Amino acid sequence: MCYTVLMRRISLKRQPLFSADAIPAESREVIDHFDCVIADVLQLSGKHRVQLSGAIRRLSHELTDERTSRRVGYMNDVGMVSAYINYFMWWNLVRLTRLFSGLSSNSFSLSDGDVVLDVGSGPLTVPIALWLARPELRAKKLTFYCMDLSQTALANGEELYLSIAAKTIAKGKGNASEGGEKKSGGTGSFAATPAEPWNIVRVKGELGTALKEKAALVTCANVCNELIQSSTMPPDFLAKKYSGALLSYLDGDNPRAGIFLVEPGDPKSARFVALMREAFLRRGFAPLAPCPHTAECPMTGNAKKGGKWCNFAFSTDDAPAALQKLSARAGLAKERATLSFVLARKMEDTVETSLGNNRAETKKRLSLRITSDFIRLPDLHKSGYYACSELGLVLAVDKSNVHPQNGEFLTIGYPEDTTVRDKKSGAVLLEI
Repeated sequence: MCYTVLMRRISLKRQPLFSADAIPAESREVIDHFDCVIADVLQLSGKHRVQLSGAIRRLSHELTDERTSRRVGYMNDVGMVSAYINYFMWWNLVRLTRLFSGLSSNSFSLSDGDVVLDVGSGPLTVPIALWLARPELRAKKLTFYCMDLSQTALANGEELYLSIAAKTIAKGKGNASEGGEKKSGGTGSFAATPAEPWNIVRVKGELGTALKEKAALVTCANVCNELIQSSTMPPDFLAKKYSGALLSYLDGDNPRAGIFLVEPGDPKSARFVALMREAFLRRGFAPLAPCPHTAECPMTGNAKKGGKWCNFAFSTDDAPAALQKLSARAGLAKERATLSFVLARKMEDTVETSLGNNRAETKKRLSLRITSDFIRLPDLHKSGYYACSELGLVLAVDKSNVHPQNGEFLTIGYPEDTTVRDKKSGAVLLEI
């Protein structure tokens, strides 16, 4: 492609989304050796350990190409739960701790006494990931309602959580003896005074099960893709139905009430996340991340609008060595970890506030969320990156060799001209 006009380069600010360095050091240690935590908690028999790789392969088939024959209560089977925790949960912790630690510092505005509901909690993957990735939350007196159809998964998850909490609290005691506070990652610092584990309430049930309390935050990870697989109803109808069901658990009087939804980064799941984002907006909840705006999503996966879907990925080169070896033995090695997600909050909290920008500043600058790996632009002798912005889809030409990472949040000066577009995608063309 050849262009005679490009936007002028503008100084930028950047915030990575998946940097392992943002995860607290004591949490990285837990993640790297999660197999040891599992061994201590689950006390697997020798037979189950020998059969683990095969069980992981079978469960993978049941979760993908053989999903129609999967039993509803498959997670009550000891072998299946073990396979899930050793492989799928471990990989999900890698994904979610990277994501949670890369979000802005006030993404999870929780206070003492708040209730959090995790729908489809399984072995408590989301609460454990939050504990590991967001050390500032460990000092909060929170109650987590963990909802799932499998009591076995919930019970194992609570034991895993308590074991991990004990390990990190012990680290805090060690730091306290040295005095002062300890910097623990990209999301801030936490006091050396040890915290206490959150109150875990196990709820056997599915989406729609009644609770005694309203929540300040509702989380839902890798659940919607299973719900839409088993339904013959159109996705937009399901998004309206499930968004309403999830938001019904929130405390309507809490101005900080929020919802977090994450799914695999495949086109069908990403399309549904985009529909849920739209449904949340209609119900008064603004997307805080990954979206840098509240306008129409330019990457909905709709074939009539270019077909691009919003998903993010990072390399697994620095994933735990033991997890990579286990994955290879099971024939399920991963080179990249992918996901699609949306974090939304009641409209009182605007996107600009959530990203730490004041209104005057946002008028002068443009926020971009990088949504691709690099794209070669031979005619320009440069690389480019697709990005999401209030202007819609953007093709950012890397004139300054910034080399932004997939998912990175950039803030640049507002371009003087937004009329130049990429001929192939129709994206606004600008330089970074």
